[in-house]
Amino acid sequence: MTEWWETLTSFEKLFWYIAVPFSVILFIQLILTFAGMGGSDADVGGGDTDISGLDLDEDIDLDMDAGDTDGADSDMSDVTPAFHFFTIRNFIAFFTMFGWAGIAAIKNGFSVSGTIAIAFGAGLVAMLIVSALFYFLSKMQDSGGTLNIRNALGKTGEVYIPILGESKNIGKIRITVQGTLREMQAITKGEDDLPTGTVVKVTGVMNDNILKVEKVTK
Repeated sequence: MTEWWETLTSFEKLFWYIAVPFSVILFIQLILTFAGMGGSDADVGGGDTDISGLDLDEDIDLDMDAGDTDGADSDMSDVTPAFHFFTIRNFIAFFTMFGWAGIAAIKNGFSVSGTIAIAFGAGLVAMLIVSALFYFLSKMQDSGGTLNIRNALGKTGEVYIPILGESKNIGKIRITVQGTLREMQAITKGEDDLPTGTVVKVTGVMNDNILKVEKVTK
């Protein structure tokens, strides 16, 4: 094994350094996602922050106070799944495929520039496939019955896309509702920002489709 490793060039070792750890993370991530983990964040690396610190999925301008139902009965039958491309999960898929495609390209005699181009293209394809997979899984989950958002009240989840304090943005949390792990929009009226991985509790409902959450303190 050591002798084989020493025969590799530094350029090829770089792709192995990327391919192996990201493959392990992706494998664990998929197991946790499909297992549900009882409401825990299914994305390995949940402690990382979102790439831009912004909600990359959508830009929504809502009157937060006017729509606060704080436990009123409401449902989300008119809310459809969104196609998310720039997520932690997708970047893990990108680097996994980037590494293995780079290794394959080197083995087939491609130049440095050709190898990088092939690896990058393969990574983008992987991101697209994973995005589509979870998009259609979300649609299948929602088609199984109407989600009553009130069932999320009092439950705990984890922040997936960072939530800024004082209702400054709409982030996302991972939470199990009606037996299914879901990504749902959320805000907080507290002063503190809630980074990715923060454990939160649902305390209310805003505008019939946004959860109001607060940080769970131990």
